[in-house]
Formats: sequence, C-alpha cells, structure tokens
Amino acid sequence: MKRAAVVILLVLLALLPVAASPYVLLILTAALALGLFALSYDLVLGVTGLISVSHATLFGVGAYGMAISMTKLGMSFWPSALAGIAAAMAVAWVIGFFSVRTSGPGFIIMTVIFAHALEHVANVWTSVTGGENGIMLSVSRITVLPGLDVRLTAGSRSAYYAVIVCLLLSVGFCRWLVRSPFGLVLRGIKGNEQRTLALGYRVGRYKVLVNVVAGGLAALGGILYALSQGFVSVDLVRVLLSVEVIVWTIVGGPGTLLGPVLAAVLMSVGVEYLRSLTHHYVFAVGLVTLLVVLYLPEGLGGLVDRMLGGAAKQTT
Repeated sequence: MKRAAVVILLVLLALLPVAASPYVLLILTAALALGLFALSYDLVLGVTGLISVSHATLFGVGAYGMAISMTKLGMSFWPSALAGIAAAMAVAWVIGFFSVRTSGPGFIIMTVIFAHALEHVANVWTSVTGGENGIMLSVSRITVLPGLDVRLTAGSRSAYYAVIVCLLLSVGFCRWLVRSPFGLVLRGIKGNEQRTLALGYRVGRYKVLVNVVAGGLAALGGILYALSQGFVSVDLVRVLLSVEVIVWTIVGGPGTLLGPVLAAVLMSVGVEYLRSLTHHYVFAVGLVTLLVVLYLPEGLGGLVDRMLGGAAKQTT
C-alpha cells in the first residue's frame, strides 16, 4: 500500500505541470523547495531532538551565496551553487560549534542570536545583499550535460521538475542517513543524550555534523526556491521563517522525514490560497496547527502511515 501510494503521488506530481497554469506552477515549485527545507530541519529537530531557530539562516545563506557569486563575482551557475552550499555549511559549522556548548534553553538562545545577527547583516550590507530590495536573478538556461540546456525561469516546468528531482534525491539520502550508524547515534542523542555520551560517543561532534549536513540540504532548498522566484531577499533569512519550519516539522511529525515535507507543501500552498481570500489567514493557519497538535500528536506523517497501515490490514 505504501509503495502504491508513493507511485501514485509521483505520477500526480509528474502530470501536474500539464494542467497547471504558470502561476500555480510557480506556487507549487516554491512549496516543494520549502518542503526540502523542512526535510533538512527534520534531521535537526525530529531525528536529533535539537531546537534550532537559525535554520532559515542556512536556507538564506545558500541562496545569497549563489546569487552573490553570480551577480558580483561573475561566476557561472554550478560553481555559484556549490559556493552557496559551501557557505551555508560553513555557517552551520560555526553556529553548531558555539551552540552545542550549551543545552536546552541555552542552545535555543544561541541559535536565536546567530539568526538575528545574520538577518541584520543581510539588511544593512546593501552593497552586497541589496538589503530590502534583494538581488534579482537572471538565470535563463543551465547546462546540465554537454549539449543539454535546461530553462529555469520562474514558473517554468523545468524549474518544477528540477525541484522534484532534488527533493526525491534528498529524501532518499536522508532515509539512508537516518538508518546508518551515524543516524542511529543521532537517534540515541534524542532518546537519551547522557547514555549516548556514556557509551563513548562524542555527542557534541555529532550535533555539529548533523547541523552541517542539514545546512547543506537547507542551502540546496534555498537555491531552488530563489531560482523558482527569480530573486533573493531578506525574507529568506528572517527568524520568522525558522519559526515556520519548526511548525511544519511539528505538524508533519518530527522524525518521519516525509511528514514535514507534506506539511510544508500543504501549509505554504494553503497560505497562498487563504491570503487571496482574507487578510486574517494567520488565524486559520494557527487553528489548523492547534488542532493537529492536540488531536494528531504523531503529525500528518504518522496519520498517513497509520491510514496506509490500516488499509493494508483490511486488504489482507
């Protein structure tokens, strides 16, 4: 049942661009990029049990790194994208290096400090980041293979499929990582950090490493999001976005990987729809979040897993 559901979902995602308008395709592409962002955060919160409020910083640094490399340094797309991912992973290492020396509320406060600091830098360093005006991207075509160019303008089908491919590859990587010995240690840290430390594992090092890995995936999501929108702005590094990804992870089900992706896509698309109907859409989002937290403690991912499991039992 689970495999059949995955196949049906993939077919629907592949066929959506055929019937969707460019505007709808633009919204869906951005939502899927945010789903990749939520997937990366699930490694931090859902798998390792760390509450970081600076994850949007890594999302935005990846996008800014690519945009600055292309517009200011004159680099081509692929080196610029790698520079953005490398910059985000370096920032993730710095944040993790200082934050893991605290725990609980201290860890959260440290990540908040870094998040506000880098948001301020993006706001005031207008000669590089563009400030509130941001940086416009003029990426029309990207060479994937010799003789094969892909059109990645905002709202294009190619941009949509590029995000789909990157998201699927990232999900596969995260599933492998969680099941690896490294992932087992991360789950041990979440379950009982003191016992994991007593077994001889360097807990601090694992926390830093998972933050770096998640930072690289978040940067990839930020780059894809920026390409889908055609610009990079300060909104990508705001603390509010870090709060939103925490909500998506909780609503989707921490540790389920696919749950936060589903929650991010559904809630971001739902917000766009509600925004067109009323200015009070935040109340609707808050109500949905409250109901899920109260009545679905396992999140959307747990609900879907339970439904598919129940359906499989009925068929047998």
